[in-house]
Amino acid sequence: MTGWNGLLRKEWMLMRYTFIAFIVVFVVIAVSSFAPLAVGGIFDLVEITNMFSYLQMYFGALLFIHSLHTDMKQPDIWLHSPASITQLLASKMLMALLLVGVSNLIWSGIGVVAYFIGGFEGVIPGWPNLLKVFLTATFAISASLPIWVIYRLLSLKIGWLAVIVVIIFFTLVSMVWGIIEVIWGEIGPDIGSLVYILVSFVLFAGGAILLEKKVRY
Repeated sequence: MTGWNGLLRKEWMLMRYTFIAFIVVFVVIAVSSFAPLAVGGIFDLVEITNMFSYLQMYFGALLFIHSLHTDMKQPDIWLHSPASITQLLASKMLMALLLVGVSNLIWSGIGVVAYFIGGFEGVIPGWPNLLKVFLTATFAISASLPIWVIYRLLSLKIGWLAVIVVIIFFTLVSMVWGIIEVIWGEIGPDIGSLVYILVSFVLFAGGAILLEKKVRY
């Protein structure tokens, strides 16, 4: 447990400034979105809620890749760390998801204020929406790992052409994501959630294996 605490503290140190910057932007956008209420303007609750949900879904992947990219500037840290690569990556994912959870709390706080000011009940995210945010954030983090590793490996051999290969790979991942969402809608949220988790695990495990080979060789 002590080892995990140390890893999580390390990840917080790596992610904190990016997280704070995101929250500042997050709050500014939220305040500006609710500003029309003060002058009797038009406010699209569904559009705003969806926008902030999508921001949080991809925010976790941004934090994860930022931390990973920072660490890989000193690959010796990974070689000489007593923790396995899986533990190092898992701590990054866990901290990123924890910070996504904090951003959800902030959004909920904004929703409470909106409820008392304008009577908007739908701003506070419900459990289905929170589940979707966390599952999608987990999927985005898991998918970003192999994409980032493939880019790093290919960029050493083919240079800028690696960007094209990564774009193609990202397109394929997006297609898989779309299929998963269709399946989720057809077979129900419970089994759909398990599909999300399974695919996320496969992507994360594959990315971890590729990264371990990159670090060691």
